Amino acid sequence: MKRLQFLTLLALSTCLLCIVPGYDGTAYSNETRAGPDSTSPSWRERYLRLGEDTYQDNCAQCHDGGDDDAPVIGDRDAWSDRSPLWSSVLIVHAQNGYLGMPAKGGCDALSEREVAAAGEYMLSETFPELPRD
Repeated sequence: MKRLQFLTLLALSTCLLCIVPGYDGTAYSNETRAGPDSTSPSWRERYLRLGEDTYQDNCAQCHDGGDDDAPVIGDRDAWSDRSPLWSSVLIVHAQNGYLGMPAKGGCDALSEREVAAAGEYMLSETFPELPRD
């Protein structure tokens, strides 16, 4: 059983490597490699901003009010019963659909990166104290 769990986690992690947070297909420049003294936002900040925008435009209508048993953003109890694999499973469920939630929240036009960023944004808002990759 542990081997199956390990293989599942390995497969999910491998899939998520295809969705590299912060990489939008453009070449790196000095601006995108800006260090901690820079005033430009980090890749993490840009990624969470994309996630927030995606969330507001496509996810908030269900996750702000808990429609159809959607876990409410910021409600730690609603999210704490979710998978211990956290973002890996959350992102796969968001991409492919899960229970009452359709794939990509019903918005097929969303990219995998946008869906992943929205999931990461929801987790960071609900559990801000947890470290992120």
